[in-house]
Amino acid sequence: MKIAFIIRDLGHGGAQRQLVLLTKGLAREGHTISVMHFYNGAFRAELEAAGIQTHCIGKKNRWDLLGFFFRLVKTARRVEPEVLHGYLAESNLMALLLKPFCGFPRILWGVRDSQTDAHLWGILGKLSFRLNCLLARFADLIICNSKAGSDYYCARGYPRHKMCVIPNGIDTERFKPQPHQPGKAPTFGLVGRMSPMKDIATFLRAAALVPQSKFVIVGSGDPTYEREMRTLAASLGLADRVICLPAQNDMPSVYATFDCLVNSSAFGEGFSNVIGEAMACGVPCIASDVGDSAWIIGDKSQIFPAGDHLALAQCMRVFQPHNPRQRIIEEFSVEQLIQRTSRLFGKKVLWLTTGLGSGGAEMMLSQIIHGLPKLQHAVVSLTSGGKYAETLRKVGVEVHSLDMPAGRPTLRSLWRLFKVVRQTKPDVLMGWMYHGCLAAVLAKCMRFKQVPMIWNIRQSLYDLKLEKRGSAFIIRMLAKLSWLPQRITYNAQLSAKQHEAIGYREARTQIIANGFDLTKWQPGTPTRGLIGRFGRNASMKDYPTFIEAAKIIHAKHPEARFIIVGTETEKLDVPTFIEVLGERHDLPELTASLNIAVSSSSFGEGFPNVIGEAMACGVPVVATDIGDTRWVMGQTDHIVAPGDPQALANACMEILDADITQDLVARERIERHFSLQNALKQFETMFMSSDALTRRSTVLPTYQPCVE
Repeated sequence: MKIAFIIRDLGHGGAQRQLVLLTKGLAREGHTISVMHFYNGAFRAELEAAGIQTHCIGKKNRWDLLGFFFRLVKTARRVEPEVLHGYLAESNLMALLLKPFCGFPRILWGVRDSQTDAHLWGILGKLSFRLNCLLARFADLIICNSKAGSDYYCARGYPRHKMCVIPNGIDTERFKPQPHQPGKAPTFGLVGRMSPMKDIATFLRAAALVPQSKFVIVGSGDPTYEREMRTLAASLGLADRVICLPAQNDMPSVYATFDCLVNSSAFGEGFSNVIGEAMACGVPCIASDVGDSAWIIGDKSQIFPAGDHLALAQCMRVFQPHNPRQRIIEEFSVEQLIQRTSRLFGKKVLWLTTGLGSGGAEMMLSQIIHGLPKLQHAVVSLTSGGKYAETLRKVGVEVHSLDMPAGRPTLRSLWRLFKVVRQTKPDVLMGWMYHGCLAAVLAKCMRFKQVPMIWNIRQSLYDLKLEKRGSAFIIRMLAKLSWLPQRITYNAQLSAKQHEAIGYREARTQIIANGFDLTKWQPGTPTRGLIGRFGRNASMKDYPTFIEAAKIIHAKHPEARFIIVGTETEKLDVPTFIEVLGERHDLPELTASLNIAVSSSSFGEGFPNVIGEAMACGVPVVATDIGDTRWVMGQTDHIVAPGDPQALANACMEILDADITQDLVARERIERHFSLQNALKQFETMFMSSDALTRRSTVLPTYQPCVE
């Protein structure tokens, strides 16, 4: 994409350094980046050396307004950005004002502090702050570099639903541990400009209470404040234990002289780069509870209340050396910054699903969202809660529950759906399962804009009489509406044919088989004679047939053990030799422990996940010939007719009699044809292929991983 950034200047500063790191990373990702700046600065040469276009507008003075804005408009029209990203308050306003002059690009605002100091700016500064608060709702997205900043600005009128927190990225290649020789007395360092915001007075008062330690202050700034701090240090008897240095260029070498870094800021901190840099250099930190310092450090014992020199002194006294670098690498690296920001430029997919509880369809949806980080994702669950709702929220995915009673839409839930659609402004609507597909149709009407829609069907369709009355009605309705989606994706070949037979548009069909995470589902140590049936307690799973088959097997192989795993399976009436475990969260390990995995379903299966998971674990499988079971399993003698417990038992006993405990050929088949990476690649191609999604006449390919 063509992305233009606007910033006041390119001089030395935390925001400017972050801009340089971000733009260089986005350029490596393939985006076309340009930077418009009001004044020149030292970082301009570094940007141009990286191949990034820079445009200095040349603002002459604070009253150069009309001429400056005319030059800015002229530059923006020449750049023609698809995304216009403001960086700091003045630049955010300029980005919004430029929107109608350069093709109405998407407007992103950048907030880089956790608390404004507008009261220090004068009349123009205060006016600028109020304008930002009033006009923030017109930005398409507002990126804060701290949670504290997001909360602060939301409380002053910024729209919370447009706020997104992306913490700064620390250059771990530049900031890395260097040789350090600890002295007899620990050295505590403070890095920051000479300003009341940094509250150096609290640092000095705490230092006076920690004898036999050394202290270093690195930073330049207000000369008056610097003189005050030198006077305070002398009055506290610290003249021989405190060293004051001006701002330094080689900060990694400076951090290497510290045993611990202290950040004593009183207010205004958003994301403290100094803390992140020191931690990347392997230097532990102590910080006041301001901004996101506690989040960065990740240890409450190293946080003290702002302005409390007694608490700071106590933290210094109990300080223990350790290496915090790994936390920065995992959570706050430049790579994380680029990935999180780049995702915001990708298409936004709104997933509409029946629910997020236990089940193969819900698990697959979660895996796809996790596996496509270059896209933005939001999920609408028609029903409430579910195990995957929190899983998705933890990785930053918007999850909205309409709390709709099963099968009964309410005016309240429809109104909530309308609000979500209007707020998220999706680029693609993705209906997941029948009710989710119908919700996607409603969302398309609510969007008031031409938005591509995709349906995903997750089950086979043998006979509508086997479905609930409400579900059968929706299935028929969707057949009539099947001209609306750009694509109808199925996870099974048989499912596609069955739906096309009742009127679903064949020209919209695309097969994307389920994929299995082969790092998660791996062969283990099977337990000889252990036979398992996994799946929720539903009529389509046909547990009665499995139980009858188990009785037949037990009569001839009394040493065999049987387990049943799945939601609400505790309600089943089973003989004593069958153990019912209910819902479990260790399915990969449990599956790998089986001697035989059984699928006894009698209808409704599209692509049976339990079969693919067992095969990925190298477990022999016995299954009924439902859905695409035969496609998944390939050439095997262990597929039987549904509803026949004797045939199911005979197939299991053949494996037991042959003393087969593992089937590594089955795993190889999953690796070749049904890996998760294969499925993710197809979904990504589909979402990113804008031409294919917008041309209604496009004839869509049917994907067939293997032909046998």
